[in-house]
Amino acid sequence: MKRKSMLIAAGLFLLAAAIVPTIRAVAQQAVVTDDNLNQMIAHAKTPADHEAIAAYYDTEAAENEKKARFHTTNINMYSKLSFLPHCKALVKAYQDAADQDKALAAAHRAMAK
Repeated sequence: MKRKSMLIAAGLFLLAAAIVPTIRAVAQQAVVTDDNLNQMIAHAKTPADHEAIAAYYDTEAAENEKKARFHTTNINMYSKLSFLPHCKALVKAYQDAADQDKALAAAHRAMAK
């Protein structure tokens, strides 16, 4: 009887050891990067997929807004050197990109619902 209990316990332990990594692999949310963005968009099916893509675009929007702020501060320095149109164009381009990133993030969040 003792041997049977030991065998059952060992079997259950091995089964649990095999299942836990599988559960973790399924539960992990994919990280979206520049390198896999197109693939993630093409294969997005679950709410988690769309949330991961939305998070990527949130990050992109924040980076573009940061660049827009940086170039806004440069306007004062470069206006004296006749680069004002260049700085203003960069600020507009980065802010437009940030706005588009926010719209894409919102669209993927809507798809997640």
